[in-house]
Amino acid sequence: DFKPLTVLGQGAYGKVFLVKNKNTGKLFAQKELKKASIIVDNKNVERTLSERTILSEITSHQNIVKLFYALHDSSKLYLLMEYIPGGELFRYLVQEKFLNEKKTSFYIIQMSSALRFLHKFGIVYRDLKPENCMLDKDGYLILTDFGLAKKSSQSGDEEYSNDNWCTSIIGTPEYCAPEVLKGENYGFKADWWSLGCVTFDLLTGNPPFTGNSHKAIMNKVIKEKPKFPFYVTTESKEILNKLLNKNPAKRFDVDMDWEKFQKLPFFRHYEFKDVKERIIEPPIVPLIKDLEKAENFDVEFTSMKLSDLNVGGIDINTLDNGTEQEDFFSGFSFTASNSFVDSYL
Repeated sequence: DFKPLTVLGQGAYGKVFLVKNKNTGKLFAQKELKKASIIVDNKNVERTLSERTILSEITSHQNIVKLFYALHDSSKLYLLMEYIPGGELFRYLVQEKFLNEKKTSFYIIQMSSALRFLHKFGIVYRDLKPENCMLDKDGYLILTDFGLAKKSSQSGDEEYSNDNWCTSIIGTPEYCAPEVLKGENYGFKADWWSLGCVTFDLLTGNPPFTGNSHKAIMNKVIKEKPKFPFYVTTESKEILNKLLNKNPAKRFDVDMDWEKFQKLPFFRHYEFKDVKERIIEPPIVPLIKDLEKAENFDVEFTSMKLSDLNVGGIDINTLDNGTEQEDFFSGFSFTASNSFVDSYL
């Protein structure tokens, strides 16, 4: 029922396509993952299933991407998600070089709101960076790519006080907290470090710690203090120093001090509730002439010829069939309610 229109992106295990429902004309982002590439590592299987589970459960936050369908045939897994036509925030950052404090705070309000929501459900996101933040048609932020997110067996306030239950060294080093890179146990506060890194990135055009190799970056993250350019305001330095504290025990605990966080001078330009209610004119409004053309995505991907990619669509004859890989992916399929799909499309 879904016609591929263009390629939106590509990762290690597959591609993301813009697809159109032939019956309704509605557009979706279809993430395709090759089973053969995933099953070579149990961690990959675990993370793939985790992404599907988390997205099927987290359905009510406006800054988190929506999952509508999950299915699999004999060779691939498919996640059919909300199509976010504005493209990556990273793309606009490259164009603008850096954003002023007011613009930056607009996006940080939305990122922090999404992270806090995830934490309430016991989920550490673990991969916050501008590439995973996209803009919808109006210019509001949507958090995407939950492949590295991890759900705790606990949730809510009890989890905030029992904070260190993740162990994997994963994520993008420039945005990873020191405790993650050192191989220590960590929890929600690692996400708040990443928020500090993204805040710094938006304000200056680069993450606070960069280098020519992962080792060099890791060394800086663990040992060095961030260096602020002269134009970074006092208000911006305050929030950055609170979030970029290398000691997670002393790092600003946004989950526990949410009211205090919202009142930081850095956020003086906007009211959180006004951003939530979408009554603010976003600082960047994507230019969209034709939703089907994916104009705000990297031409490296959108220029790919579908005829050269052997795109045959979903094999309905082998959907959920009993292959040797079935044990790995049993329970993967998911269908959101029609009312849920209709409410977002």
